[in-house]
Amino acid sequence: MRRLGSVAALCLLVLLASSPVRPSQNTQATVGPTGVAKHNGVAFEHAWGRRAASFGYGTAASGDSLTKLKDLGVTWISVTPFGFQRKPSDSVIRWGRSGGGETDERLRAVVTQAHARGISVMLKPHIWLRPPAWVGMVASQTEADWEAWFASYRTFILHFAVLAEETGIEALCIGNELKETTHREREWRDLIADIRGVYNGDLTYGAHADELWTLPFWDAVDYIGVSAYFSLANRPSPTRAEMVAAWHPHVSRLGKLSAQWDRPVLFTELGYRSVDFAAQYPWKFDGTTQVNLELQADAYSAFFEAVWPQPWFAGVHWWKWRSSLEDGGPGNDDYTPRLKPAEDVLKHFYKREATGWQHLDPLTRQRADASPGNHDPNQVQRVRRRHTQGCALGVLTRRAAEQPESFERVGECELLTQKTVDKPTPSNFAARLQSPQR
Repeated sequence: MRRLGSVAALCLLVLLASSPVRPSQNTQATVGPTGVAKHNGVAFEHAWGRRAASFGYGTAASGDSLTKLKDLGVTWISVTPFGFQRKPSDSVIRWGRSGGGETDERLRAVVTQAHARGISVMLKPHIWLRPPAWVGMVASQTEADWEAWFASYRTFILHFAVLAEETGIEALCIGNELKETTHREREWRDLIADIRGVYNGDLTYGAHADELWTLPFWDAVDYIGVSAYFSLANRPSPTRAEMVAAWHPHVSRLGKLSAQWDRPVLFTELGYRSVDFAAQYPWKFDGTTQVNLELQADAYSAFFEAVWPQPWFAGVHWWKWRSSLEDGGPGNDDYTPRLKPAEDVLKHFYKREATGWQHLDPLTRQRADASPGNHDPNQVQRVRRRHTQGCALGVLTRRAAEQPESFERVGECELLTQKTVDKPTPSNFAARLQSPQR
């Protein structure tokens, strides 16, 4: 067993040496189901076009906006570079490396700004089509067209995977709501393997509700991702209690999906406009509805009551918060919670959860309390996955504390590696979820 331990330690050291170490930037964070920090997240939107130079990613305005998010208890942001496709059946994806969009230079700059403020980053490239077409319509007509589309998408996503690796981005969303493509399981699995070859952080896919339950490759990524725009009402302005009740069937089904695939669930997007009907049609955007600030706040509260405490839940990225501090306010009908009652709800739960040591198991909490100068859950309970040839190395400090003879410290990275590394099984994950210590 000692020899096995030495081999595992050596393997981890080689992996660490060959790729940038991604220590968590968070100083306060809730621990999620995998043992890493739960995503107290928002989608951080770039100011496009002529406004990009003054208000876009990497500008002083962007830094001020991130500082405000830090004050709200945000520990993660998602940044969203766009690729463009002329029509759903087109096989070519184009994206801008200059101009007023999310250039590589601006992406690098905003990652630096976020990390300087202790905020982790998920890179989440999107495909955009001219409305009324949208990404959920993307589909090819022939096998040759499918081959061409996947070749173009591979170039697109691998470009951003390399950028994510170079900048130490903590998570990568490999696709978003491409629901007419994900039945092509072989192509997606091949693509994920290529991404693993250049990027060592966590992977997810942001599923539309139509594909979430039948997507065939959840085992190939680290999180089950979902754009969680579930309808919660059948009238313009439901109560908070009604929305809590409406979440229950979705919560039950998501819990079963998590157990089926042995993966935690991450809401890669969730948002509500501050208007009537926002809970009934959360995906809909038009200018014909009445502003309703309280409904937006109640929808946030219902989520935090019904979904946030679930043991399989890994966090949320609220859609959306802009890189400028110019939008929002009582007359605004957009998704942003800024300067609205929903902002207070967000801060209440994110700040409360960020300092809530009661959410750690007793042994980990005892260790944290014994180290007054180091109240970072990520320093006492962490999972980092390093993938090579399909082999994942994971760390779970709680198990290390319970079985110290099966673990050993490696270098100065505060990582613990299990001597015998096996791929997690659904029963293992289910056991973690059912543990009375969670």
